Amino acid sequence: MASADNSHGSEPYSTLEVINLEETHPQDLGNSHKEVVAYPESEYPQPVVWAVTQKEAVGDTEANAAQGVNDEVPKQAKILGLSKRDFYIVLTIVILVVIGAIAGGVAGGLTGRRNQSNESNQTPEPDSNANINVLSNSKLTASNWTDSDGNQHRSVFFQDPYNNIIARQWDSQNNTWATRNISQLMQSSTSGPIKPFPGTALASTTADSPAPNRLYEVHLFFSESGDESSSTVSRLSSRDPRSDPNFWVYLNYEFQTWNNTQLSATWQRCWRDDCIGYYTLAYQGPEGAIRVANASDWNDTRAVVRTNAVSAGASLALIPTYNRARRDGLILATQRRPNSMGKTTFVNNWNWREDDGTIMGDLDPLETREFAATKLNNWNETLFVALTTDGETRATRWDGTESSSVPEINFAQGESTNFSAIAMTLDAMFYGIADDQVWEYSVDTSDPSTFTLAGKIYP
Repeated sequence: MASADNSHGSEPYSTLEVINLEETHPQDLGNSHKEVVAYPESEYPQPVVWAVTQKEAVGDTEANAAQGVNDEVPKQAKILGLSKRDFYIVLTIVILVVIGAIAGGVAGGLTGRRNQSNESNQTPEPDSNANINVLSNSKLTASNWTDSDGNQHRSVFFQDPYNNIIARQWDSQNNTWATRNISQLMQSSTSGPIKPFPGTALASTTADSPAPNRLYEVHLFFSESGDESSSTVSRLSSRDPRSDPNFWVYLNYEFQTWNNTQLSATWQRCWRDDCIGYYTLAYQGPEGAIRVANASDWNDTRAVVRTNAVSAGASLALIPTYNRARRDGLILATQRRPNSMGKTTFVNNWNWREDDGTIMGDLDPLETREFAATKLNNWNETLFVALTTDGETRATRWDGTESSSVPEINFAQGESTNFSAIAMTLDAMFYGIADDQVWEYSVDTSDPSTFTLAGKIYP
């Protein structure tokens, strides 16, 4: 998109299209490890034990006496106060102890070097809570797409107790869920293992542009450590999710973020039929303002909500919508101070309308975990959901003109509804983490207060 200040206007859209540049396939880098070979004790140098005997007196005792020889047995020579026999026994024991110590030291040193060389490949320790499936403070994100044959696909991402990023992916053709450990798949990448923060914000988006572009991709944004203790946003991309779902590429954008920033991403459709559109990411910058980065120029990020209007670690939900008769519009929901979900609307180019109304009120930032959103009724309406720190969910329906509060959400047939994280796809599916499990619900688009359990998708 062309660069412009955040002001009202009607500048034309940029025709700049996204070209995939990250086509390099990862290479497997093998590790070389030395082994410690245990030698049998017989192969070590063996000390010599000297046999000590006493020479007997020979001859006539009387003759000996005449020669002045004492008939008593001579005293044995001593070494360090010990008889020769005792001395050599002690010496033998000492030598054996020293040899054993040297052998143990060599083996320990080799093992230590081997462990050090493997340190980056070792499985990290799990978090200290009782969870065995999902990290206790894991976030959740989900996205969906439709392939060229009309099959539906969904991807749900979260972290396991070992801090790995896990993907659960479903397709309507096989009607099955597949599990992929994305962190493990990246171990052999030339970019090296990924290092997401425990409990990092996660944001997923997909593209399913039909002919003539035929672009089908899945993207995942997350936070990891940058330089000088800063945090930055990184992206993992699956460029051929149907034919090669285990191949992902990595990119770090190197723009800094607010510590514990939340993330939200979407694919902004193009206003013309002959262009692809743009991946768009919302995050909180280090100064506190909510910023938007766009695939037309990832290096040119813009503040769209000022610093003093939002809370620290503000909840975010970025979702596409109609812009008049076209689907290239965007709505950004942000946690506003003192206690509301505010709406910021994309106008054109880089122009956003910062204060475009309130979506939900009475929403204390200190008691809010995150936002999620989905589309209803052929994209004519948007459903916004807020999750509070006590696991409660609240929803508001936006019809393009005004918002209306949704009565208490009824999780029909729900088993575990005290959620610690939530996410939604654009096809009105809701996901939540509760009781160390990930659950899926379908939203009744005619009555969005009803979420019907579809099943447990993990484990």
